Amino acid sequence: MRIFFLIIAFNLFVFSLFGQWKSYYPEKDVMSSQDKNKDKDNFEFNSNFFAALKAKSLEDYEASLKFLEKCIKIDQNQPAVYYELCLINTELGAYDLAAEQIKKAIELNEDNKWYLLKYAELLFSVQDFDQAADQYKKLIKRYPLDQEMYFILADIYIYTNELAKAIKTYNELEKTIGIDRLLCIQKYKLYLQLNNKNKAIKELTELLILYPEDIEIMEYLAEVYLLNNQQEKAFTIFKKIAVLSPENGRIHLTLADYYRQKGELEQSYGELKKAFKSSRLAVETKLQILISYYDLVNIDAAMSEQAKELSDILIFTHPEEIKINAIYGDILYAQGRFLEAKEQYLIFLEQDKTEIQVWIQVLFIQAEDNDFQGLLETSQEALNFFPTEPLFYYFHGVSNKRFKNYNEALSSFNMGIEFIIDNTALLLEFYSSLGDIYNSLKKHDLSDSFYEKVLEVDSNNAVVLNNYAYYLSLRKVNLENALEMSKKSNQLNSENGTYQDTYAWILYQMEQYEEAKKWILKALNNGGSESPVVVEHYGDILYKLGEEKDAIIQWKNAKKLGEASGFLDKKIKEGKLYE
Repeated sequence: MRIFFLIIAFNLFVFSLFGQWKSYYPEKDVMSSQDKNKDKDNFEFNSNFFAALKAKSLEDYEASLKFLEKCIKIDQNQPAVYYELCLINTELGAYDLAAEQIKKAIELNEDNKWYLLKYAELLFSVQDFDQAADQYKKLIKRYPLDQEMYFILADIYIYTNELAKAIKTYNELEKTIGIDRLLCIQKYKLYLQLNNKNKAIKELTELLILYPEDIEIMEYLAEVYLLNNQQEKAFTIFKKIAVLSPENGRIHLTLADYYRQKGELEQSYGELKKAFKSSRLAVETKLQILISYYDLVNIDAAMSEQAKELSDILIFTHPEEIKINAIYGDILYAQGRFLEAKEQYLIFLEQDKTEIQVWIQVLFIQAEDNDFQGLLETSQEALNFFPTEPLFYYFHGVSNKRFKNYNEALSSFNMGIEFIIDNTALLLEFYSSLGDIYNSLKKHDLSDSFYEKVLEVDSNNAVVLNNYAYYLSLRKVNLENALEMSKKSNQLNSENGTYQDTYAWILYQMEQYEEAKKWILKALNNGGSESPVVVEHYGDILYKLGEEKDAIIQWKNAKKLGEASGFLDKKIKEGKLYE
């Protein structure tokens, strides 16, 4: 019973498709003459033709071709068969064979539009552009109201760089349909390619009469005026566009350039602000302009103020674009407004933690500001996102060292040093910091070894020369070497009060008190008078020189400045030197 219903359903499907085929291919094309004596052949032809169509719809091209060949054996004068053969062979890439078959179809029925159109398409596919153009011209002559034919013919001419012929084709179409906006714009572009600017201008001015407030046409016309060295006409149009479309940021940018070139800087900046306020102008375009201010903010106060105002406008206009905050931070940083820059960077980092350079900027600002708590917290968070960045370990170690968290600091430096690649300067900073920590932990063999590592690579490292020498003087060991290192640091930086104090203190430990006094006075004149350590050292040297009263005065001065040695109070109280 199920088989019976399937047979009925199939026969209905066959009948339906056969009816559709008959409507698509007129019966006179399939059977040029009716002969009642050939009913059997007709039925066989129709069955094979239908089977071919069915096989083609299933993409079984091999079977479809076999059925169509059978059709030709029955009746070789049916154009629809050759048309179908052409379609299949085109699909299979057999273009030469397909061309022969479509020509045969046209020979049998030269009035069929679809055959002619397929032949033209096939010629274009095999890049026989001359023949394809001829075919489309024939089609246009037969079907003058079919606009698509004109466009295809024009496309062929554009493809073969016969632009004048393409324009002529568009003009012929215009005679049929009247002035058309799309056609005029296309002709304008072709005239530009031909470098015929006057014709391009004429095309657009005529079009603008029909569309007097069409901004796109105005923009095209202004553009060609500029190309034709007619700047005033161009900017008359730009000004009109700015009135019609005040949100058109690109036009305001163009006007800003125009006024700047004329030296009207105030008007230029006014147009630039309008452009920045436009939500339609791409943020990236605005950011590129803002970045161009980097090199100007430190040399021109007006440019500096403009950069700040434009940044504020951007943040207001595009509050969701956090990249603006990062760039604004860079501008503030360039202006030396580091804390304000940090605030912008932190706003950025609240939403995007993937930009390593922004983290680095924040950390350097915190280090410069001696914000060691912030440095500790920021470096820790940065390491959560960049666990292989040695600079973040460095700042984490430095901040822990500041808070005397020596074990944590050692952990950071020892881990971070493993990630340093081709960065000698940073490697030496790690060695130097490790030396400082081990010195604080009184592990002097380790501290000395790290200082020596630095000096093996950079014998002119003034900071390490000074620190290493000073720590040796405190331990009263290897004083001759300490004196040489301190002397070298002072030669490298002759105005550094800290280095001069170190040299004085080594001389003190070597009991060269007169010479020590000379150097401590230099230190005091180079900022040391604000340091309780340096002032206390001065008192100690005076005491050794027998100037006890002056020594007590200096110890008291040191006390006023802050913390110095643990013996300071006792020295003041008893008027004696304790070490």
